Amino acid sequence: MFPDDINSTEYLEALQNALDGPIVRHEIMSTPEYMKVYSAVKHYQDYACVEPPAMTTMCCNRRLYNWLISYMTKNIRDIKDKALVLSGPALLDFYITQWEYFQTTHMLIGRLFFSVDQQWIERQCKQDPNYTCISSTLIQLWYFYLFRRLTTHVMSNVISLVDAERSGRAIDSTLITRLYKAYVELKPEGIAKCNAEFRERLGAYICYYENPYINAAVSYIDTKTHSLRTPEHMREYIQVLSELFIQEDERSERYLRSNSLAPMRNKLNERFLRSEIGCIYQMADLMFATGNDNNGLCTIYALLSRFDNSNVLQQFLDKFVAQAKKTITQNCPEIQASTDGGKVVFAKAAVIYLSDTLNAHLDMIATLFCNNSSFTKELRHVFAAAVNTDEMHSRLGVTPARLAAEFCNIVLKNSKTRSDDLGSDLTQTAELMLHKAMDVLHASHDKGLFFKFYQLHLTRRLLDNTSMSLDLEKTAIAMIY
Repeated sequence: MFPDDINSTEYLEALQNALDGPIVRHEIMSTPEYMKVYSAVKHYQDYACVEPPAMTTMCCNRRLYNWLISYMTKNIRDIKDKALVLSGPALLDFYITQWEYFQTTHMLIGRLFFSVDQQWIERQCKQDPNYTCISSTLIQLWYFYLFRRLTTHVMSNVISLVDAERSGRAIDSTLITRLYKAYVELKPEGIAKCNAEFRERLGAYICYYENPYINAAVSYIDTKTHSLRTPEHMREYIQVLSELFIQEDERSERYLRSNSLAPMRNKLNERFLRSEIGCIYQMADLMFATGNDNNGLCTIYALLSRFDNSNVLQQFLDKFVAQAKKTITQNCPEIQASTDGGKVVFAKAAVIYLSDTLNAHLDMIATLFCNNSSFTKELRHVFAAAVNTDEMHSRLGVTPARLAAEFCNIVLKNSKTRSDDLGSDLTQTAELMLHKAMDVLHASHDKGLFFKFYQLHLTRRLLDNTSMSLDLEKTAIAMIY
Protein backbone atom coordinates (compact mmCIF):
# COMPACT_ATOMS: atom_id res chain seq x y z
CA MET A 1 0.00 0.00 0.00
CA PHE A 2 1.13 3.55 -0.71
CA PRO A 3 1.11 6.11 2.13
CA ASP A 4 -1.34 8.98 1.87
CA ASP A 5 1.34 11.64 2.22
CA ILE A 6 3.06 11.85 -1.17
CA ASN A 7 5.76 14.10 0.28
CA SER A 8 6.89 11.45 2.72
CA THR A 9 9.96 9.31 2.21
CA GLU A 10 7.77 6.26 2.72
CA TYR A 11 5.80 7.10 -0.44
CA LEU A 12 8.90 6.98 -2.62
CA GLU A 13 10.11 3.83 -0.83
CA ALA A 14 6.81 2.15 -1.61
CA LEU A 15 7.13 3.25 -5.22
CA GLN A 16 10.67 1.83 -5.35
CA ASN A 17 9.53 -1.51 -3.91
CA ALA A 18 6.77 -1.71 -6.51
CA LEU A 19 9.24 -1.00 -9.35
CA ASP A 20 11.96 -3.36 -8.08
CA GLY A 21 9.96 -6.39 -9.23
CA PRO A 22 9.92 -5.74 -12.99
CA ILE A 23 13.07 -3.56 -13.14
CA VAL A 24 15.57 -5.17 -10.75
CA ARG A 25 14.28 -8.72 -10.46
CA HIS A 26 12.84 -8.80 -14.01
CA GLU A 27 9.53 -10.15 -12.79
CA ILE A 28 6.54 -9.87 -15.08
CA MET A 29 4.21 -7.19 -13.76
CA SER A 30 0.57 -8.24 -13.78
CA THR A 31 -2.16 -5.83 -14.79
CA PRO A 32 -3.27 -5.18 -11.18
CA GLU A 33 0.32 -4.50 -10.09
CA TYR A 34 0.93 -2.22 -13.06
CA MET A 35 -2.26 -0.27 -12.43
CA LYS A 36 -1.32 0.06 -8.77
CA VAL A 37 2.01 1.69 -9.60
CA TYR A 38 0.49 3.78 -12.37
CA SER A 39 -2.22 5.03 -10.00
CA ALA A 40 0.44 5.97 -7.44
CA VAL A 41 2.40 8.03 -9.96
CA LYS A 42 -0.79 9.58 -11.32
CA HIS A 43 -1.93 10.41 -7.80
CA TYR A 44 1.41 12.08 -7.11
CA GLN A 45 1.14 14.09 -10.31
CA ASP A 46 -2.49 15.08 -9.74
CA TYR A 47 -1.66 16.28 -6.27
CA ALA A 48 1.20 18.38 -7.58
CA CYS A 49 -1.01 19.96 -10.21
CA VAL A 50 -3.89 20.95 -7.92
CA GLU A 51 -1.70 22.46 -5.21
CA PRO A 52 -2.17 26.25 -5.47
CA PRO A 53 1.42 27.44 -5.12
CA ALA A 54 3.27 27.03 -8.42
CA MET A 55 6.52 26.51 -6.56
CA THR A 56 5.02 23.51 -4.76
CA THR A 57 4.00 21.95 -8.07
CA MET A 58 7.44 22.45 -9.54
CA CYS A 59 9.18 21.08 -6.47
CA CYS A 60 6.98 17.99 -6.37
CA ASN A 61 7.60 17.18 -10.00
CA ARG A 62 11.32 17.85 -9.70
CA ARG A 63 11.46 15.61 -6.66
CA LEU A 64 9.77 12.75 -8.50
CA TYR A 65 11.96 13.25 -11.57
CA ASN A 66 15.19 13.34 -9.55
CA TRP A 67 14.13 10.30 -7.58
CA LEU A 68 13.50 8.34 -10.78
CA ILE A 69 16.89 9.33 -12.25
CA SER A 70 18.67 8.39 -9.06
CA TYR A 71 16.82 5.08 -8.89
CA MET A 72 17.66 4.13 -12.50
CA THR A 73 21.27 5.33 -12.18
CA LYS A 74 21.85 3.02 -9.23
CA ASN A 75 20.36 0.06 -11.09
CA ILE A 76 22.49 0.73 -14.19
CA ARG A 77 25.65 1.07 -12.10
CA ASP A 78 24.91 -2.25 -10.42
CA ILE A 79 24.67 -3.88 -13.88
CA LYS A 80 28.01 -2.32 -14.88
CA ASP A 81 29.73 -3.63 -11.73
CA LYS A 82 28.48 -7.16 -12.42
CA ALA A 83 29.60 -7.00 -16.05
CA LEU A 84 33.16 -5.91 -15.22
CA VAL A 85 33.94 -9.24 -13.53
CA LEU A 86 32.75 -11.28 -16.53
CA SER A 87 34.58 -12.14 -19.76
CA GLY A 88 34.17 -14.10 -22.98
CA PRO A 89 30.76 -15.37 -24.05
CA ALA A 90 29.39 -14.88 -20.52
CA LEU A 91 30.07 -11.13 -20.73
CA LEU A 92 28.46 -10.75 -24.17
CA ASP A 93 25.42 -12.76 -23.14
CA PHE A 94 25.08 -10.72 -19.94
CA TYR A 95 25.29 -7.38 -21.76
CA ILE A 96 22.81 -8.41 -24.45
CA THR A 97 20.37 -9.78 -21.88
CA GLN A 98 20.60 -6.67 -19.72
CA TRP A 99 20.10 -4.44 -22.76
CA GLU A 100 16.95 -6.38 -23.64
CA TYR A 101 15.73 -6.00 -20.04
CA PHE A 102 16.55 -2.30 -20.17
CA GLN A 103 14.51 -1.80 -23.31
CA THR A 104 11.54 -3.40 -21.55
CA THR A 105 12.19 -1.20 -18.53
CA HIS A 106 12.47 1.81 -20.78
CA MET A 107 9.01 1.20 -22.22
CA LEU A 108 7.52 0.45 -18.78
CA ILE A 109 8.90 3.64 -17.20
CA GLY A 110 7.74 5.62 -20.24
CA ARG A 111 4.18 4.42 -19.75
CA LEU A 112 4.13 4.82 -15.96
CA PHE A 113 5.53 8.34 -16.00
CA PHE A 114 3.78 9.48 -19.15
CA SER A 115 1.80 12.09 -17.26
CA VAL A 116 4.98 13.54 -15.75
CA ASP A 117 6.45 13.86 -19.24
CA GLN A 118 3.35 15.49 -20.64
CA GLN A 119 2.42 17.87 -17.84
CA TRP A 120 5.74 19.04 -16.46
CA ILE A 121 8.94 17.93 -18.22
CA GLU A 122 7.82 19.26 -21.60
CA ARG A 123 7.57 22.73 -20.10
CA GLN A 124 10.83 22.34 -18.21
CA CYS A 125 12.71 21.29 -21.37
CA LYS A 126 11.78 24.57 -23.00
CA GLN A 127 13.02 26.58 -20.02
CA ASP A 128 16.06 24.51 -19.02
CA PRO A 129 18.08 22.46 -21.60
CA ASN A 130 19.43 20.30 -18.79
CA TYR A 131 16.04 18.64 -18.60
CA THR A 132 15.10 16.05 -21.22
CA CYS A 133 12.13 13.76 -21.52
CA ILE A 134 12.27 10.64 -19.40
CA SER A 135 12.77 8.37 -22.42
CA SER A 136 15.85 10.28 -23.63
CA THR A 137 17.20 10.62 -20.11
CA LEU A 138 17.11 6.86 -19.52
CA ILE A 139 19.02 6.21 -22.75
CA GLN A 140 21.64 8.75 -21.74
CA LEU A 141 21.98 7.12 -18.32
CA TRP A 142 22.64 3.77 -19.97
CA TYR A 143 25.19 5.36 -22.29
CA PHE A 144 27.13 7.36 -19.66
CA TYR A 145 27.00 5.05 -16.66
CA LEU A 146 27.25 1.65 -18.34
CA PHE A 147 27.94 1.58 -22.06
CA ARG A 148 30.77 4.10 -22.26
CA ARG A 149 32.55 2.54 -19.29
CA LEU A 150 32.03 -1.02 -20.46
CA THR A 151 32.33 -0.95 -24.26
CA THR A 152 36.13 -1.30 -24.39
CA HIS A 153 35.89 -4.39 -22.20
CA VAL A 154 33.05 -5.78 -24.31
CA MET A 155 34.79 -5.19 -27.65
CA SER A 156 38.06 -6.71 -26.47
CA ASN A 157 36.11 -9.87 -25.72
CA VAL A 158 34.40 -9.71 -29.12
CA ILE A 159 37.80 -9.51 -30.84
CA SER A 160 39.08 -12.39 -28.71
CA LEU A 161 36.17 -14.55 -29.85
CA VAL A 162 36.76 -13.63 -33.50
CA ASP A 163 40.48 -14.44 -33.10
CA ALA A 164 39.50 -17.79 -31.64
CA GLU A 165 37.40 -18.46 -34.72
CA ARG A 166 40.32 -17.44 -36.95
CA SER A 167 42.46 -20.03 -35.20
CA GLY A 168 39.91 -22.74 -35.95
CA ARG A 169 37.99 -22.92 -32.68
CA ALA A 170 34.19 -23.05 -32.64
CA ILE A 171 32.37 -20.08 -31.14
CA ASP A 172 28.77 -18.99 -30.70
CA SER A 173 28.60 -16.49 -33.57
CA THR A 174 25.04 -15.46 -32.67
CA LEU A 175 26.38 -13.64 -29.60
CA ILE A 176 28.43 -11.28 -31.79
CA THR A 177 25.54 -10.72 -34.17
CA ARG A 178 23.15 -9.92 -31.32
CA LEU A 179 25.69 -7.61 -29.75
CA TYR A 180 26.22 -5.41 -32.80
CA LYS A 181 22.45 -5.16 -33.21
CA ALA A 182 22.27 -3.93 -29.60
CA TYR A 183 24.87 -1.27 -30.47
CA VAL A 184 22.75 -0.15 -33.41
CA GLU A 185 19.72 0.18 -31.14
CA LEU A 186 21.56 2.49 -28.72
CA LYS A 187 20.93 6.06 -29.96
CA PRO A 188 21.46 8.62 -27.19
CA GLU A 189 20.47 12.12 -28.22
CA GLY A 190 23.11 14.82 -28.46
CA ILE A 191 26.08 12.41 -28.52
CA ALA A 192 28.18 13.15 -31.62
CA LYS A 193 29.93 9.79 -31.57
CA CYS A 194 26.56 8.07 -31.81
CA ASN A 195 25.22 10.27 -34.61
CA ALA A 196 27.69 9.85 -37.48
CA GLU A 197 26.98 11.91 -40.57
CA PHE A 198 25.14 10.04 -43.35
CA ARG A 199 24.76 6.98 -41.12
CA GLU A 200 22.96 8.56 -38.18
CA ARG A 201 20.51 5.71 -37.74
CA LEU A 202 23.26 3.29 -36.68
CA GLY A 203 23.60 4.74 -33.18
CA ALA A 204 26.67 3.66 -31.19
CA TYR A 205 27.51 0.95 -33.73
CA ILE A 206 29.92 2.86 -35.99
CA CYS A 207 32.19 4.41 -33.38
CA TYR A 208 32.13 1.67 -30.77
CA TYR A 209 31.74 -1.52 -32.83
CA GLU A 210 32.54 -1.07 -36.52
CA ASN A 211 35.76 0.90 -36.06
CA PRO A 212 37.31 -1.41 -33.41
CA TYR A 213 36.32 -4.49 -35.42
CA ILE A 214 37.91 -3.16 -38.64
CA ASN A 215 41.06 -2.06 -36.83
CA ALA A 216 41.39 -5.51 -35.26
CA ALA A 217 41.03 -7.16 -38.69
CA VAL A 218 43.76 -4.88 -40.09
CA SER A 219 46.04 -5.76 -37.20
CA TYR A 220 45.45 -9.49 -37.70
CA ILE A 221 46.20 -9.41 -41.44
CA ASP A 222 49.25 -7.22 -40.85
CA THR A 223 50.64 -9.81 -38.46
CA LYS A 224 50.16 -12.56 -41.05
CA THR A 225 51.68 -10.67 -44.01
CA HIS A 226 54.28 -8.31 -42.54
CA SER A 227 57.29 -10.52 -43.33
CA LEU A 228 56.12 -11.04 -46.93
CA ARG A 229 55.87 -7.38 -47.95
CA THR A 230 59.12 -7.36 -49.88
CA PRO A 231 59.71 -7.52 -53.68
CA GLU A 232 61.28 -10.97 -53.49
CA HIS A 233 58.27 -12.38 -51.64
CA MET A 234 55.60 -10.49 -53.60
CA ARG A 235 54.16 -13.59 -55.30
CA GLU A 236 53.63 -15.29 -51.93
CA TYR A 237 52.33 -12.03 -50.42
CA ILE A 238 49.67 -11.75 -53.12
CA GLN A 239 48.52 -15.33 -52.60
CA VAL A 240 48.41 -15.14 -48.78
CA LEU A 241 46.71 -11.74 -48.85
CA SER A 242 44.03 -13.02 -51.23
CA GLU A 243 43.26 -15.96 -48.96
CA LEU A 244 43.06 -13.73 -45.89
CA PHE A 245 40.80 -11.24 -47.69
CA ILE A 246 38.41 -14.02 -48.71
CA GLN A 247 38.23 -15.28 -45.14
CA GLU A 248 37.71 -11.80 -43.69
CA ASP A 249 35.08 -10.94 -46.30
CA GLU A 250 33.09 -14.03 -45.34
CA ARG A 251 33.50 -13.23 -41.65
CA SER A 252 32.48 -9.60 -42.15
CA GLU A 253 29.21 -10.67 -43.73
CA ARG A 254 28.37 -12.40 -40.45
CA TYR A 255 29.73 -9.89 -37.93
CA LEU A 256 29.15 -6.52 -39.65
CA ARG A 257 26.11 -4.78 -41.04
CA SER A 258 25.86 -4.75 -44.81
CA ASN A 259 26.66 -1.04 -45.04
CA SER A 260 29.88 -1.66 -43.09
CA LEU A 261 31.33 -3.94 -45.76
CA ALA A 262 32.47 -1.05 -47.98
CA PRO A 263 34.37 0.76 -45.15
CA MET A 264 35.96 -2.57 -44.20
CA ARG A 265 37.01 -3.28 -47.79
CA ASN A 266 38.36 0.25 -48.30
CA LYS A 267 40.43 0.12 -45.11
CA LEU A 268 42.00 -3.21 -46.08
CA ASN A 269 42.65 -2.00 -49.63
CA GLU A 270 44.44 1.14 -48.49
CA ARG A 271 46.51 -0.69 -45.91
CA PHE A 272 47.60 -3.75 -47.88
CA LEU A 273 47.10 -3.05 -51.60
CA ARG A 274 47.54 0.64 -52.30
CA SER A 275 51.03 0.79 -50.81
CA GLU A 276 52.13 -2.28 -52.79
CA ILE A 277 50.37 -1.51 -56.05
CA GLY A 278 53.60 -0.89 -57.97
CA CYS A 279 55.06 -4.28 -57.02
CA ILE A 280 51.75 -5.97 -57.84
CA TYR A 281 51.74 -4.45 -61.33
CA GLN A 282 55.32 -5.61 -61.87
CA MET A 283 54.33 -9.13 -60.87
CA ALA A 284 51.41 -8.98 -63.32
CA ASP A 285 53.80 -7.92 -66.11
CA LEU A 286 55.99 -10.91 -65.38
CA MET A 287 53.04 -13.31 -65.30
CA PHE A 288 51.67 -11.98 -68.61
CA ALA A 289 55.08 -12.26 -70.24
CA THR A 290 55.76 -15.83 -69.11
CA GLY A 291 52.14 -16.97 -69.54
CA ASN A 292 52.56 -19.80 -67.06
CA ASP A 293 50.79 -18.49 -63.95
CA ASN A 294 47.09 -18.15 -64.65
CA ASN A 295 46.24 -18.67 -60.98
CA GLY A 296 48.46 -15.74 -60.07
CA LEU A 297 46.80 -13.50 -62.66
CA CYS A 298 43.37 -14.54 -61.40
CA THR A 299 44.42 -13.65 -57.85
CA ILE A 300 45.77 -10.24 -58.87
CA TYR A 301 42.59 -9.47 -60.79
CA ALA A 302 40.46 -10.38 -57.77
CA LEU A 303 42.53 -8.14 -55.51
CA LEU A 304 42.49 -5.15 -57.86
CA SER A 305 38.74 -5.59 -58.42
CA ARG A 306 38.21 -4.69 -54.76
CA PHE A 307 38.95 -1.03 -55.54
CA ASP A 308 36.01 1.24 -56.32
CA ASN A 309 38.41 3.34 -58.39
CA SER A 310 38.28 1.94 -61.93
CA ASN A 311 41.72 3.38 -62.75
CA VAL A 312 43.40 0.70 -60.64
CA LEU A 313 41.89 -2.12 -62.67
CA GLN A 314 42.33 -0.14 -65.90
CA GLN A 315 46.11 -0.27 -65.51
CA PHE A 316 45.92 -4.04 -65.17
CA LEU A 317 43.72 -4.16 -68.28
CA ASP A 318 46.25 -2.05 -70.18
CA LYS A 319 48.97 -4.55 -69.37
CA PHE A 320 46.76 -7.43 -70.48
CA VAL A 321 45.86 -5.95 -73.86
CA ALA A 322 49.44 -4.76 -74.45
CA GLN A 323 50.68 -8.33 -74.03
CA ALA A 324 47.82 -9.61 -76.22
CA LYS A 325 48.73 -7.15 -79.00
CA LYS A 326 52.36 -8.17 -78.77
CA THR A 327 51.44 -11.85 -79.06
CA ILE A 328 49.11 -11.22 -82.02
CA THR A 329 51.59 -9.11 -83.95
CA GLN A 330 54.93 -10.80 -83.31
CA ASN A 331 53.94 -14.46 -83.49
CA CYS A 332 51.59 -14.43 -86.47
CA PRO A 333 53.04 -16.67 -89.23
CA GLU A 334 53.99 -14.93 -92.45
CA ILE A 335 52.12 -15.74 -95.65
CA GLN A 336 53.98 -17.95 -98.08
CA ALA A 337 52.25 -16.96 -101.32
CA SER A 338 52.55 -18.54 -104.73
CA THR A 339 50.70 -18.07 -108.00
CA ASP A 340 48.64 -20.74 -109.65
CA GLY A 341 46.85 -19.80 -112.85
CA GLY A 342 46.82 -16.15 -111.85
CA LYS A 343 45.18 -16.87 -108.45
CA VAL A 344 46.88 -16.21 -105.13
CA VAL A 345 46.92 -19.22 -102.82
CA PHE A 346 46.91 -18.11 -99.16
CA ALA A 347 48.27 -20.14 -96.31
CA LYS A 348 45.54 -21.09 -93.84
CA ALA A 349 47.91 -20.84 -90.87
CA ALA A 350 47.54 -17.06 -90.51
CA VAL A 351 43.73 -17.09 -90.15
CA ILE A 352 43.79 -20.04 -87.80
CA TYR A 353 46.50 -18.41 -85.68
CA LEU A 354 44.71 -15.05 -85.44
CA SER A 355 41.39 -16.66 -84.53
CA ASP A 356 42.92 -19.06 -82.02
CA THR A 357 44.89 -16.27 -80.38
CA LEU A 358 41.80 -14.09 -80.03
CA ASN A 359 39.74 -16.92 -78.57
CA ALA A 360 42.53 -17.97 -76.22
CA HIS A 361 42.53 -14.47 -74.75
CA LEU A 362 38.72 -14.43 -74.59
CA ASP A 363 38.85 -17.73 -72.72
CA MET A 364 41.37 -16.15 -70.35
CA ILE A 365 38.98 -13.28 -69.68
CA ALA A 366 36.11 -15.70 -69.03
CA THR A 367 38.16 -17.99 -66.79
CA LEU A 368 40.48 -15.62 -64.94
CA PHE A 369 38.80 -12.22 -65.11
CA CYS A 370 35.14 -13.11 -64.42
CA ASN A 371 34.14 -12.48 -68.05
CA ASN A 372 34.71 -8.76 -67.52
CA SER A 373 32.89 -6.96 -70.33
CA SER A 374 35.38 -4.09 -70.32
CA PHE A 375 38.25 -6.54 -70.84
CA THR A 376 36.36 -8.23 -73.69
CA LYS A 377 35.58 -4.92 -75.39
CA GLU A 378 39.16 -3.68 -75.09
CA LEU A 379 40.60 -6.97 -76.33
CA ARG A 380 38.46 -6.92 -79.48
CA HIS A 381 39.46 -3.30 -80.05
CA VAL A 382 43.16 -4.15 -79.70
CA PHE A 383 42.77 -7.24 -81.88
CA ALA A 384 41.19 -5.16 -84.64
CA ALA A 385 43.91 -2.53 -84.32
CA ALA A 386 46.62 -5.18 -84.49
CA VAL A 387 45.37 -6.99 -87.59
CA ASN A 388 44.87 -3.71 -89.46
CA THR A 389 48.35 -2.29 -88.92
CA ASP A 390 50.83 -1.84 -91.76
CA GLU A 391 53.13 -4.27 -89.98
CA MET A 392 50.45 -6.98 -90.10
CA HIS A 393 49.65 -6.21 -93.74
CA SER A 394 53.33 -6.59 -94.56
CA ARG A 395 53.50 -9.87 -92.69
CA LEU A 396 50.34 -11.22 -94.33
CA GLY A 397 50.96 -9.74 -97.74
CA VAL A 398 47.24 -8.79 -97.96
CA THR A 399 44.59 -7.03 -95.93
CA PRO A 400 42.71 -9.08 -93.32
CA ALA A 401 39.50 -8.67 -95.35
CA ARG A 402 41.09 -10.26 -98.43
CA LEU A 403 42.64 -12.97 -96.26
CA ALA A 404 39.23 -13.86 -94.73
CA ALA A 405 37.57 -14.01 -98.18
CA GLU A 406 40.22 -16.33 -99.60
CA PHE A 407 40.10 -18.55 -96.53
CA CYS A 408 36.30 -18.89 -96.82
CA ASN A 409 36.80 -19.95 -100.43
CA ILE A 410 39.22 -22.67 -99.34
CA VAL A 411 36.74 -24.00 -96.77
CA LEU A 412 33.66 -23.86 -99.01
CA LYS A 413 35.19 -25.50 -102.09
CA ASN A 414 34.61 -29.16 -102.69
CA SER A 415 37.14 -31.01 -100.52
CA LYS A 416 38.08 -33.35 -103.38
CA THR A 417 39.41 -30.48 -105.45
CA ARG A 418 40.85 -28.32 -102.63
CA SER A 419 41.95 -30.84 -100.03
CA ASP A 420 45.56 -29.77 -100.42
CA ASP A 421 44.71 -26.32 -99.04
CA LEU A 422 42.99 -27.56 -95.91
CA GLY A 423 45.48 -30.36 -95.35
CA SER A 424 45.22 -32.09 -91.97
CA ASP A 425 42.52 -29.67 -90.85
CA LEU A 426 39.94 -31.61 -92.85
CA THR A 427 39.10 -33.37 -89.61
CA GLN A 428 37.62 -30.15 -88.27
CA THR A 429 34.15 -29.18 -89.35
CA ALA A 430 33.78 -26.61 -92.07
CA GLU A 431 31.58 -24.49 -89.82
CA LEU A 432 34.33 -24.25 -87.22
CA MET A 433 36.75 -23.08 -89.87
CA LEU A 434 34.23 -20.50 -91.08
CA HIS A 435 33.96 -19.13 -87.55
CA LYS A 436 37.71 -18.58 -87.60
CA ALA A 437 37.39 -16.60 -90.81
CA MET A 438 34.61 -14.52 -89.24
CA ASP A 439 36.88 -13.56 -86.34
CA VAL A 440 39.29 -12.00 -88.84
CA LEU A 441 36.50 -10.45 -90.91
CA HIS A 442 34.83 -8.74 -87.95
CA ALA A 443 38.16 -7.18 -87.00
CA SER A 444 38.74 -5.89 -90.52
CA HIS A 445 38.34 -2.19 -91.34
CA ASP A 446 37.67 -2.90 -95.03
CA LYS A 447 34.68 -5.19 -95.16
CA GLY A 448 33.77 -3.91 -98.63
CA LEU A 449 36.87 -5.60 -100.01
CA PHE A 450 35.83 -8.84 -98.35
CA PHE A 451 32.37 -8.76 -100.00
CA LYS A 452 33.96 -8.06 -103.38
CA PHE A 453 36.19 -11.15 -103.29
CA TYR A 454 33.65 -13.31 -101.46
CA GLN A 455 31.00 -12.68 -104.14
CA LEU A 456 33.54 -13.39 -106.86
CA HIS A 457 34.50 -16.73 -105.32
CA LEU A 458 30.86 -17.61 -104.58
CA THR A 459 29.93 -17.04 -108.23
CA ARG A 460 32.76 -19.28 -109.44
CA ARG A 461 31.90 -22.04 -106.98
CA LEU A 462 28.27 -22.08 -108.09
CA LEU A 463 29.02 -21.85 -111.85
CA ASP A 464 31.80 -24.44 -111.73
CA ASN A 465 29.81 -26.69 -109.37
CA THR A 466 32.74 -26.81 -106.94
CA SER A 467 30.85 -25.82 -103.79
CA MET A 468 30.98 -28.32 -100.93
CA SER A 469 27.21 -27.96 -100.38
CA LEU A 470 24.46 -25.38 -100.76
CA ASP A 471 23.52 -25.78 -97.08
CA LEU A 472 27.05 -24.83 -96.06
CA GLU A 473 26.93 -21.85 -98.42
CA LYS A 474 23.74 -20.68 -96.70
CA THR A 475 25.36 -21.15 -93.30
CA ALA A 476 28.35 -19.07 -94.37
CA ILE A 477 26.12 -16.25 -95.65
CA ALA A 478 24.17 -16.26 -92.35
CA MET A 479 27.46 -15.90 -90.44
CA ILE A 480 28.57 -12.99 -92.61
CA TYR A 481 25.35 -11.05 -92.36
